[in-house]
Amino acid sequence: MNILYLSEGGHTCDYLRDCCFHGFRSLLGPSVVDYPRIETMYQGYDTSKLYGKGFTLYGLLPDVEVDRDDIPAKIAHKYFDLVVYGSIHRNHDYLHEVSSMYPPERVIFLDGEDHPGYLKGLGGMYFKRELHNPIPGVWPIQFSIPKEKILKEPPQKTRLMAPMDPIDSTTYIYKDEASYYHQYAESCFGYTMKKAGWDCLRHYEIMSQWCIPCFRCLDECPYSIMVNFPRTELALIHDMYQYFWPRGLAHGMLENLWGFLIEPVMKVLREHLTTEAMAEYILNTVGVRRKEFACS
Repeated sequence: MNILYLSEGGHTCDYLRDCCFHGFRSLLGPSVVDYPRIETMYQGYDTSKLYGKGFTLYGLLPDVEVDRDDIPAKIAHKYFDLVVYGSIHRNHDYLHEVSSMYPPERVIFLDGEDHPGYLKGLGGMYFKRELHNPIPGVWPIQFSIPKEKILKEPPQKTRLMAPMDPIDSTTYIYKDEASYYHQYAESCFGYTMKKAGWDCLRHYEIMSQWCIPCFRCLDECPYSIMVNFPRTELALIHDMYQYFWPRGLAHGMLENLWGFLIEPVMKVLREHLTTEAMAEYILNTVGVRRKEFACS
């Protein structure tokens, strides 16, 4: 299967675009053509100056040979089976040509913006991250994490709550990815919350280290956002922690609760929230089944 993955490319970052591209490339290899080339995604790229210090998503993909020649001609001859716009608010290259040549179910628009607004009338399959209310013809989507970032076994836990707290900027002290991940790996729980949008890469980074997010105000998040999130488990953790911890009670009970809930949380993460799982979700939604995209 050949997929054209259109975006502004270059040295830019866009979490939803890049999560999904990582998933597509991991599933299908170089038949997924990023155009222009998304430089930040490839091994050897200096990620230190990127947003979020380039943690988690960037500099991971092997720099394989990809045929990026004659894209307009390939579109005109329907060489690609699918065309994906990785960030429709930021890039519309070849939109007229693609819309003229491809049926709507073969054109995918990804919208990873923090705001709830979306673009109408594009004539394709539209996936919206911050989908505050269900909209006919618009499908929910969320961030995801490369499966290689998920620890295979639970690490030893030495503290209840991770030191980093998004409500307190003075805790943003981690200069490298290893130390950032380690503070979650040694903790049972990690604070997270809505910032610009409800969905946040931090949620998945926390879970990848067998650490359960303690998600402030998750009950206010619309159910059309982060639809594959382990909400029940996280809501229970938040309520229990908020009640018992300020009173100096039940440290052991909270540790036991982590032990009871961590496997269901990790199951959701591994089955639904990896980049490959998100790419497969998109393909299934547009009607492409596994036998059509399985790599040999």
